[in-house]
Amino acid sequence: MSRAQPKTSPTDEHARRIARAIAKGRPPPFSSELDRYCDGSPREIFAAFASAARHMPPAGNNEALAIGYLFLLQRLLEHLRYRTDRGYADAATLIADFQADVVAQVKAGQVDGRMLAFVGEALHQSKIPASLELVAASAQHAVDQNEGRPLSTDVRTALAGILEAYGGDPFMTVGSLIETGHAMPAETRGALAGALALAGIPEARGAAVLFLLDPDRSVRRAVAGALAQVAASLTPTAVRRLIAMRNWRPENERAEVDAIIRKARAAGIDCAQWEAGSIEAMLATSIDGAATQGFLLVSPVGRKKRISSILTKDGIADAWSGEPETRRSIEASLAGAGINAPMLAVSRSYLDRMAAHHLALSAEKGEAPPLGLLQVGEVIGGADWQPARMAFGDTLAGLIAEVPKVMCEPAALASVLRKSDQLTDLEAVAQSWFEDDPQAAQAVERAGSRNRAQLASYLLQSVIARHRYRWADIVLRTALWMREAPPEADLCWRELTIAAKALADGRDLTEIGLMRDVALRTIEVLGDAGRM
Repeated sequence: MSRAQPKTSPTDEHARRIARAIAKGRPPPFSSELDRYCDGSPREIFAAFASAARHMPPAGNNEALAIGYLFLLQRLLEHLRYRTDRGYADAATLIADFQADVVAQVKAGQVDGRMLAFVGEALHQSKIPASLELVAASAQHAVDQNEGRPLSTDVRTALAGILEAYGGDPFMTVGSLIETGHAMPAETRGALAGALALAGIPEARGAAVLFLLDPDRSVRRAVAGALAQVAASLTPTAVRRLIAMRNWRPENERAEVDAIIRKARAAGIDCAQWEAGSIEAMLATSIDGAATQGFLLVSPVGRKKRISSILTKDGIADAWSGEPETRRSIEASLAGAGINAPMLAVSRSYLDRMAAHHLALSAEKGEAPPLGLLQVGEVIGGADWQPARMAFGDTLAGLIAEVPKVMCEPAALASVLRKSDQLTDLEAVAQSWFEDDPQAAQAVERAGSRNRAQLASYLLQSVIARHRYRWADIVLRTALWMREAPPEADLCWRELTIAAKALADGRDLTEIGLMRDVALRTIEVLGDAGRM
């Protein structure tokens, strides 16, 4: 008899699939199937972490598979963070429990410093703050490893080694330091950034400038103070970067950058010009129900090409530029990017307008955009993006002016709104348009299998009505996105413009077909989630 093979869980299968792709030099195979798994299996964060720790050397002997589990852990954490953004308390509790479990394992000596750093990186990539307990555990581990020596001991040598490891690339260097330092105390990270500025290494000073876009305000202020001391030694490229990012930061932090620029200018340092660059293709996804939109930019680099990306969600959520690749590799990367949303080729003016709008939203929240945005700007040959909110009223008026008058006549307008759930162009776009918050989930759960039409009307008059202006913004931005398509495509941006105006004007939501469709999809999605 043959020996029975051990059963593998979906977590194991996904991790192995990711590990195989990475081993072949391909991006992780993120897909709708993986998204469904992450949404339906949030508690698998514990199993993914345990498996990563078990396989990671020196405790284990399969680093490739361990990295597969770590990629999966990050994806699971990211989906949990999405739920916390929508107000689900159980997701926040699960994240807290996970970090407490990691801390307990660290204290018990079951997790080494390498795995602790990996957890910090996964939390950083998922945009989840490290808990105070995890930060304390990381700080204690650093003290234990350093045998009580202060941070300054051998720091210059260490920083020089990091710069050398990344070939002197400031973006890779600082990106790595921000990522690995996510679970460090802010004071430690600020001291590290300051040490980079004061290390007496020209490349280190240039890299320190990028810490002015660190996610933590206290780190940004610490490095600003250090840079002010060495402003006379900055390069023209560093000055250009300072000027570019000055207005990207919250308004109450701009004076610090101004002071550094003034000192550099007084020392006779000119501002370098943007290096040559271009964009060969610009693609933008549709706007999903969480108001998220992604941009993929393809730029030529000699005979190769480079992909850059910007992700927006009530601000600049993420930005990065990849390494130059062959055309075939770029095509494979795009195909395997796991982007399920419809995409359109868009103009540079559209990209600039959206970047400016979301920079303004980030600054208003007291946040700095990710440093990858500056790198994207350099790849495309300069990006004079200045924060500028896209005024809803002005944008709506501009689109309405292009809508044929006959469509705005009372009878025609009522017909457009009533039939707006039948727009063919909207079918794929609207798949993610549904309410997903605790109030909507409770309403669907309480209703059970009762009349869907009545429940839809209730949601339209309660939960969805409270969010009508958010939906008006999503619908208007979708109309603006569709307006980017060639005229011969004749997409339904005019109908969406009319719907956005009706939403903003306070029209009864039951009269707007696409909003009834949102309500019915909410019932379907949350009903399925409740049965998982």
